[in-house]
This record gives sequence, C-alpha cells and structure tokens, in this order.
Amino acid sequence: MAIFIGENNVFLLNTQNCSYSFSVDREGLLRHLYWGSRIDTIEDFKNEPYVWEQGFHSIYDVKREECSSFGTMRFKETSFKVTYADGTRDFRYRYVKHAIENDELTVILEDTVFPLQMILHYKVYEDVDVIEKRRTVKNCGNDVVVVERLHSGECSLPGAGWNLKNFNGMWNSDFDAYEQKITGGKTVLESLRGATGHVANPSFMLYQNAGETYGEVYYGALAWSGNFKIILEQTPYEYLNILAGINDTDFEWRMKAGETLETPALYLGYSPDGFDRMSNSMGEFARKYVMPQPLASKPLSVLYNSWEATYFDVNEQAQLELIDKAAQIGVELFVMDDGWFGQRSDDHAGLGDWQVNAVKFPNGLAPLTQRLKSYGMRFGLWIEPEMVNPDSELYRKHPDWVYRYASRPVMEGRYQYMLDLTRRDVQDYIIGEIDRLLAENDISYIKWDMNRGLSEVASAILDRHEFKSIWYRHTAAFYHIIQSLRELHPEVEWEACASGGGRVDYGAMRYFDEFWPSDNTDPLDRLSIQEGYSYLYPIKYMRAWVTDSGNNGKRAMPLLFRLHVSMCGALGIGLNLNECTEEDSKILEKYVALYKEIRSIIQFGQLHRLASLPVDGLQALQYENGKESVLFAFLDHPSRWRTVFTVRPRGLDAKTSYHVEIEGQQQQTYSGAFLMNSGLPITLNHDYASCMVRLLPESQI
Repeated sequence: MAIFIGENNVFLLNTQNCSYSFSVDREGLLRHLYWGSRIDTIEDFKNEPYVWEQGFHSIYDVKREECSSFGTMRFKETSFKVTYADGTRDFRYRYVKHAIENDELTVILEDTVFPLQMILHYKVYEDVDVIEKRRTVKNCGNDVVVVERLHSGECSLPGAGWNLKNFNGMWNSDFDAYEQKITGGKTVLESLRGATGHVANPSFMLYQNAGETYGEVYYGALAWSGNFKIILEQTPYEYLNILAGINDTDFEWRMKAGETLETPALYLGYSPDGFDRMSNSMGEFARKYVMPQPLASKPLSVLYNSWEATYFDVNEQAQLELIDKAAQIGVELFVMDDGWFGQRSDDHAGLGDWQVNAVKFPNGLAPLTQRLKSYGMRFGLWIEPEMVNPDSELYRKHPDWVYRYASRPVMEGRYQYMLDLTRRDVQDYIIGEIDRLLAENDISYIKWDMNRGLSEVASAILDRHEFKSIWYRHTAAFYHIIQSLRELHPEVEWEACASGGGRVDYGAMRYFDEFWPSDNTDPLDRLSIQEGYSYLYPIKYMRAWVTDSGNNGKRAMPLLFRLHVSMCGALGIGLNLNECTEEDSKILEKYVALYKEIRSIIQFGQLHRLASLPVDGLQALQYENGKESVLFAFLDHPSRWRTVFTVRPRGLDAKTSYHVEIEGQQQQTYSGAFLMNSGLPITLNHDYASCMVRLLPESQI
C-alpha cells in the first residue's frame, strides 16, 4: 500500500525513499504539505499548517497550494486559467471526493458556481521513487468553457537557496548542462517550437547542497513532446513554487458540453543520495514503466547509418557496397538515411512523397533487403513524415494540407512546410504511406526526423477560434500516428530524432525505442552532450555514432577515442566505410564484437559518473550490473606532468576480488573495498587518450 488517507483528509503518498503529502483545508482547498524523505506517520500531517496573515498580503499567496487558479486573490503564478461563458475568469473550487485504485489516487474538485470539474490524478511507482501527476478538466455544463492555462501539476519546496540544474543549447549543441542559483522571482524553462526543442528540456533538478553521491535532489520530467513551460517561482513567503505543463503562450482550448481535456503526465522524483541515485532511478523507471514492450527488455543492435558516406547521393550500387563493408565489421542493422524517396537530390524537394526513387533504385529496395538478409542483418530507413517540400507531388496536389494563414504566404524552414496534423485526412495519409512502405519492404527500423518548428498555426478545417488549440492537437496527432503505426507493425523499431535531440522527452519515449541525442558527433563534444543527457534519460535510448575523424570541420581524433565515446551508449557506426583503411576496418570489427559482449551492461546496468572533464580534467564513466563492471576514461589534453589518474568505481562488492583488465596495461586483481576506497590508477598520457577497463569477479574468470 503506497497511498494513505488520514484524519482531516490528509493524503500521503509513499515510495521506498520518498513521501508526498497534501490535504483539504477548512475552505475545501488543496494545500501542499510535504515532498521529501519518507515519513511513515500520517498523523504528523493532521494539523493544518500555520499561515500568517497580514492585511496587505493575500493568504492564497502565502499558502503552499496543490491546485491554484488565476484570479481569486492569487498574485503568484497559477496552474489553471479559465473563462466561462459570462466572462468570469477564475476557478473557485471545493474538494468533492476522492478514490483509490491500483496505487492511483484521483481527487475531484468542482467549481462552486459553474458546472466544471478538475480531476487530479496521482500514481505511485513505489520501487523507483517516482510519483506521477496529471489533470483532467471536464465541462459538465452546456456552455462553452475556454481553458487558457492547464498545468500538469503544482507543488512546492520550503525555504530558499535552491539551485537548478537543467540543459541549455541549440542545434548541434544539445544537452549543455548548467547550474544556476534560483533567486527571487520566476525562472522559466520552455519551448515554443511545437516540439521539445534544444533550448531547454521539459525537466528540472533542484537541490540545495548535492553532488553525485550525496545530498537531496528533487526532480521532475514532463511527458510531452510539444510546447511546454516549467516555472520555478521563489516567493517572498519562504517557498519555491513549481509549475509544469503545456505552455500557455498562444494556447486556448474551447471545451464544449461534456468534453474533457487531459494534461500530459508530470513525473516527480526524489533522491536522498545525489544525482547518481536520481539517474539510475529514472533509468529503471523508464525501462519498467515507460519504454514500449517488448523491445524495452532487448538490447539495441549495432547499426550502420550511411548518411555521412553518401549524404543525398544514395543509389542501389553504392548502398550494396556499404552493406558488404558493414557486414564485414559485424554490424547488425543497416540504415539508409535521407535521399531515397521522391525527387530527392538535396533538401529542396521530395518530402511528403514516400515512394522509392525509381532512378536511384530501379529494382526497388529488394536488392538491399535481400543482400542484408543473406548476412543476417536488418534494414532501416529515414523519414520525416510531418513535413512537405513545396517542390513535391504531395504539395502540388494538396496545398491546403499545411499550416498557414490564409492572408499570408507560407514561411519556409529548411525549404519545407509543416503538414497540418489536425486534419484526419493528413493523419490517414501519413499512416497509409508508411504502412505501405513497411508492408511492401522488409524494413524493421525507422528513423523519424523533424527538422523545423511549427509556425503560422492555422488550419483550413478549423474555426479561427480554435487555432490556438493546434499546438496541443499537433502533438496529440503525432502520438496517434506513431501509435497507429506501432500497432500495425509491432516488430519495427522506431528512433526519435528532431535535428538531433529536439525530441528527447518522456512523452516521445512511450512511442519510440531510442533517441538521437544530437546531430553533433564530434567525440569531445559528445562526451559533454552524453553526460548531460544521462542525468535524466536512460543510456539504453542514447544512440551514439562513430564518425569520420575531423568530419564537418571538427577536430581530428584517434579512431579508438571515437569508438570508446560511442560505446558509452547504443553503438552506431556512421563513418564512410569506403574510405577506411584495412587497419581501421580491423579495429572496427574488433570493437563491434567487444561491444556486443558488454552492451547488456552498458544499456541495462547502473551508470556512475566518476569524473567530469571540465571539473576533474578527466571524463570517467562506469557501468555495472551488480556483478561485473565496464569503465571508460577519457583525456582531451595532458596537463604538464599529470598522466596518471585515480578513479574510484562504485557499486562493487567490498569482499569480492576483481580481475581488472585495463587496455594496454598489465592485468591486476584487487578487492572491491580497495577499488572503491583507494581507487584504480589509469595512465593517459597523450592528446585524446582513452581506455576501457573491465572489472570481473575472479569467480567468473
């Protein structure tokens, strides 16, 4: 039992290490009471918290609330805004009732005058210290009700002095982790692109004094792939108010009689032992409760993507040659990227025409799939289904199928328009075309890309008063399309990409099997990107390519360094195999085989960030499954005399003796206690040096 109801309608939600509590106060309003380390005695919360009152202060600003509404003497940021038919613009509610079923609590609130209900949903994932919050609004009357703001959840933390960790960035610079002190006023994390975006991530990590292995961390992740907003408001009343949900900028939902509107889920978590525990709890939560089954329990294949070898210049013969070379190094999945469809010779034409280009592939895709089948390999394709080029058969036939204002020309982004996914005929077209493509060809993998944001969100089939609902409708339609395709083709794997990591979120995770975290494949940049990603997102979903040295004008680095970086996630190969030397091919073959040996530890094990390059002068990452460990260490440049670094692995058994295999160095045996306390010396003595270490119990040798 994880949900308890006490005296005076006190609600207590408990996980293994965390408690979350709120109550119904004397006015029938919901008061947020507590979020933090586990408390088992619900009686501790029975007395209503003291709230000081002075004539110049609103009591509702002083209170820590669980569901606040715009207006009603609330001058802080609130989680709900509504307009009724007569122009009333607040939600004055009272608690009505609650119910508990299967570790899920629902609390029903109702406006005291108007027939409008707010249903708060809470679900407890006890074993992983996560609590899910979401809301449903129901119009129980006959008049239209306009919802202008509806957050998924609201909570608060007492006191001041809070720090925020999140990710900033842009295209090619994803997951740039940063920390900032939260001072008075509001800190806002948001996207207005119609997708998750690169500038901020729909998540937060809050702490006062914490590191990798110590201190309390409070964190949240919003399961939404569209416009989002997270507001952290340090109030003058000694608490930090936290709101998260759909972005209310340019948002409006007109609810007709009997209609409901549901928010995405907000996942809240708590770690008593720093960011390490947080990351591994969220990884376990994702694998158990979010990732699509049955692929969630299967390791990702080693793939080859032909993009950097051919770019748009794909054809049957060139791809067959790459397939042969990929097979020789042990690749399991071959993915052909952009350029295979329509009149697609560059990014100016062809999007929307999902038919195989007959000039490039006169025999269709069968020669490729047959060659792959002979090697025991699988085949994948790149698509961008939400987009259309003006220069395409689809747009010439259906110019009304894009978002646009009737009185203005359509704006191009990357020479393309955004299809109007609010239209059922557009949804049916996308589902039908991709279904046909998968049914006619032996395809088991799809990379779904999105390379421009939404703009001019207006539709030819919607009333102008509904245009502001398109932001929500587009994301809901996106989920509907991918879910429909998954049901039609349950054996196909799906990768979420949006100019890199622009769709990394817990909403997309429910429909996809892996993420492309960044278009930037520079290994040194990738160390930082992958570190940022790893805080809240699972390594199993983190696809990482080995690409050519110095590609796209970046730094030249040794092949081994590039391989080691990519082996820290789901290994992919993206370099031009036609230009590989015989020696390079042998190295690739060796390390692809080695990765297959350890990938279950990498993708399903516990991750420990042992050292970070900007802080420690060394990047060190450990993956362990309770028995054996794999450790990677990276150096960008030696610092004068320092060439030996000591790293302290975690999660070992103190009494077990471990056989330690360091690449290029003599093998040793140490106890777990020695390794965790004294540490393991690793020599790295040149630019872009790296090594892999395996720690195996002697009983397994």
